[in-house]
Amino acid sequence: MMILREPKLVFIKTKKTAGSSIEIALSAKLQDGDFATPFGKEAELQRPGKQYIVRRSVKLLRDRAKGEVQARYPHNGIGVVNRYLSDIAEGCSSICVERNPWDKAVSAFYFWMHQRGTQINDANALFLSFCRTRLKFFSDFHLYSEGGEIAVDRVLRYESLDSDLAQVLDDFGLGDVSLGDKRLNSGIRKSKQFDVFYGENWDGEAVDLVADLFRREIDAFGYQLPTAEEPGAVGQTAS
Repeated sequence: MMILREPKLVFIKTKKTAGSSIEIALSAKLQDGDFATPFGKEAELQRPGKQYIVRRSVKLLRDRAKGEVQARYPHNGIGVVNRYLSDIAEGCSSICVERNPWDKAVSAFYFWMHQRGTQINDANALFLSFCRTRLKFFSDFHLYSEGGEIAVDRVLRYESLDSDLAQVLDDFGLGDVSLGDKRLNSGIRKSKQFDVFYGENWDGEAVDLVADLFRREIDAFGYQLPTAEEPGAVGQTAS
């Protein structure tokens, strides 16, 4: 999560949507009195000179929330902003990024396996197990909604992130900010093909597991089954 009082922007960091890369790009604009949650040790090196702002942010949220939220957690949502940081975010517009759930699930799977050093010998079986037990932690609708309604001002699409983010940055007078060519955690996902995980005809069990777990996102944004070439493109309607 990040709050820039100038140019009055709140960024809610969802999972597997290039959130860390966006925050690193925006970190160039961090000033005293802004708010930013921490990265891991390696990623934190990419925003030198800003660590004191991060430390102050963690302390501020810890003092205000009094243990009700994890102050160092990077994926706190708009509800946390409204409840504990409304003075800092006053007058700000809020944004986040969302991603096609069937594409996000595969990305989350590779990330989960990579983090644990697990060798992927049988991708289909491991992915199905992951969907049954762990995928629920990657649904982020609650981060940018309150009372079941979207509570941020703009939801960018991961599938068109470069153009969507460029428009936002331009609107906020941040034309000099860019993701650049390098993104954090790139290269972890080994395949863009979906048939291994969902079946050649999208008839695998995982298709419906994803649909059930991400029903709120699918209903809110009209996501449909992707194609290998265009993960966010209109395709078959999910069951």
